[in-house]
Amino acid sequence: MRIQEIAEAIKTLSPTDRHHLRKLLKEQDEADKLAVFHQVLLSQGLVKEVKKSHGTATIERQLIEIKGKPVSETIIEERNRR
Repeated sequence: MRIQEIAEAIKTLSPTDRHHLRKLLKEQDEADKLAVFHQVLLSQGLVKEVKKSHGTATIERQLIEIKGKPVSETIIEERNRR
């Protein structure tokens, strides 16, 4: 498939699918950059090995709204009382 055909196929995707595609491409780009970085470290003798990460996936968390003052403020107040 040529680049032009791929570009045309992308235009037919739903907004949700385009968002998902962008996310996948960004993740792949970051993985490629990390692989090159690791290779440079190895080739320069700065590290002997690069261990694989076990928890590379990030969890998307849903924010919740709380009543009252911010939790960070409460934590600071409690630390100051000790």
